[in-house]
Amino acid sequence: MRLGLSSFVFRYAVGAPVGEPMDAFTLLRRAYAYGLDAVQFSDNLPLHLMGESEHAALRNLAGDLGVGIEVGTRGMDHQLLRSYVALAAFYGSHALRLVLDEPDSGRAESELRWLLPLLEEHRLPLAIENHGEMPAAELEALVQRIGHPLLGFCVDTANNLVLLERPMETMAPLAGRATQLHLKDYVVQRSPVGYRITGCPLGEGALDLRATIRLIRPLEREMDVFLECWMDPAPSRVETLLQEERWIARSVACAQALFGGAAENDSVVDTGGHPARS
Repeated sequence: MRLGLSSFVFRYAVGAPVGEPMDAFTLLRRAYAYGLDAVQFSDNLPLHLMGESEHAALRNLAGDLGVGIEVGTRGMDHQLLRSYVALAAFYGSHALRLVLDEPDSGRAESELRWLLPLLEEHRLPLAIENHGEMPAAELEALVQRIGHPLLGFCVDTANNLVLLERPMETMAPLAGRATQLHLKDYVVQRSPVGYRITGCPLGEGALDLRATIRLIRPLEREMDVFLECWMDPAPSRVETLLQEERWIARSVACAQALFGGAAENDSVVDTGGHPARS
């Protein structure tokens, strides 16, 4: 099993509207400094916008650090999918993570059937993320109809809350074909006119972590597990970035303890020379 960061865990640092947004190289170094095994680059840090020399440098850095690169994208644009299948092969990704962005299961099935020959050519598994477009049972039925061994799921513990599915209701139908896991925790808060669902550091909310691990079995199945967070912004940009860092550190420590790893770093710094990992 590999434990890593999704680029969405640094939602604010990557998407900073002012200053220098975090780039792919810095994200790799942060994962290394946290003692993690991999990074999943998703659509908030799109790799297809980089040039060939940058791709070569990023792959070399990943090799030097011993941090794997997993590739992800969103939508069914054919040219974009061709690019990301090639990128996943270039980086040696275990799978291509895909958000369908298509609520109609018939259209989604047609597009996935179009994609299959590309996946077969590269022997590349596809990890379809549940993203709230359709109930988990419908997503599982879609993949079951196609019935191809390269199709599986990137199971996200919280995304289908938008459909009022509890996490275990979401994960149960997807668990058998799970190849990746997005771990993110959440809290349900009362508001003046109802309820509000928001995020929190891993292990500090409503997600039953141990039940999740028993169901998905990432250790036995040698899956990739990526940490994500939903976090409301703080009053200022500086406070937001500091809080984001604190939440990530707490989530990493929780995940490392959960999976039997030691939380080796009390504080994490970004250093280009790659020290501080034991």
